[in-house]
Amino acid sequence: MKRTILVVEDERLSRTIIVATLESHGLKCIPAENGQQALELLTIRHCDLILTDLSMPIVDGIEFIKIVRKREKLTGKNNPIPIVVLSAEKSEIINGTRELDISGYFVKSISIDKLVPKLKYLLGEIVWENYCSKH
Repeated sequence: MKRTILVVEDERLSRTIIVATLESHGLKCIPAENGQQALELLTIRHCDLILTDLSMPIVDGIEFIKIVRKREKLTGKNNPIPIVVLSAEKSEIINGTRELDISGYFVKSISIDKLVPKLKYLLGEIVWENYCSKH
């Protein structure tokens, strides 16, 4: 069964490229345009991992992550959904997500193909040794 990634990205072209790349590597994607739409999708769809931008309209990435983590605590979920943050700037990620429980980050200027091994590792599809050999 394919693992499902919720891809939260407000820029349509970026979202399309990310989804197409991940799906070409055998991952199933649910696209969302912003944090609000992603929160709505999470109430009706299952996902195994969240890949989210930080700078978005309506509900930005940081607020989105805070809401997801709060929902998980309220429902007593013991294993939080892995969340990987996308951003144009590494400093934005580090400063904005320091206190949040994220699994990693990815700077958008790097080819999205380089992110695939990290996502597959977080999804349990590859083991640590194979993940390390791809870096």
